[in-house]
Amino acid sequence: MTNTIDISVLFDKPELNHKASLFIEPLAPLSLVTSMPGAYYRSQREPSDFMIYGMLENLLGWHFTDDERNPIITNLKSHYKKQYKLNLNFAKTPVGYKPLLQHHLKIEQLLLKPSYYGSYEDYWTQHLKHNDIRHFDGSRNYDYSLEQEVNILKSGREELKIIKSKSKTIRESLQKEANKKKQEEIKKEIKKLEADLMKKSYEKMSNYYSSPKTREYIIVKNKYGYIVTSTPQLLKLLNECTNQLISPLYLGTNEGWVDLKIESL
Repeated sequence: MTNTIDISVLFDKPELNHKASLFIEPLAPLSLVTSMPGAYYRSQREPSDFMIYGMLENLLGWHFTDDERNPIITNLKSHYKKQYKLNLNFAKTPVGYKPLLQHHLKIEQLLLKPSYYGSYEDYWTQHLKHNDIRHFDGSRNYDYSLEQEVNILKSGREELKIIKSKSKTIRESLQKEANKKKQEEIKKEIKKLEADLMKKSYEKMSNYYSSPKTREYIIVKNKYGYIVTSTPQLLKLLNECTNQLISPLYLGTNEGWVDLKIESL
């Protein structure tokens, strides 16, 4: 049985003629990171508009992948142009997230901030995917049929380490040259093994691998308060969904639980 997700509200004319207040109350520490910088993830003190859009789309049950989201956006742009003579583009975050709600709801003003009580650091797991050997090196799990190739590759890497270590302590130029030649031969063989392994085994490994990162979490009390403008149909739908919640909403990470209240003005 296929579940149908209703996104018909997005095909209404994006006339933002209704105003509402939106209150977000954190129920847990938040990590409001707007970009993926590398080793350390510093949190902002308040959520970005994109984070709020993401929270609202989760509320509506719109959990779309890029492959699902992009055709929807293409259809919406065509519909807006044909029906309403509107040429609308969809902004995106540095990691590529394009909110579907961005033309039907605008976050106009931040009026209320919660009290800030400090921050702490903790480890957070980032899920990554590559189409080269980085994916293999990061994956903990792979199909048993790859064991022989994996062992050969590991042996080659260990041998290369040993030769490199010896080269640092050997003074005789002849022996050094021999070691250098051996290193190049092993490097070439390792690259071939890596390429062959990835070519025939990508589907035999996890789709994503985990990479631990240090992430900042902030502790705040009370609410964020915003003025938003929207279409009446979308505001009605959001209010209905907030009254039928079966699990907490979240901001930043799925551990950043929040409570949400929306009131028409």
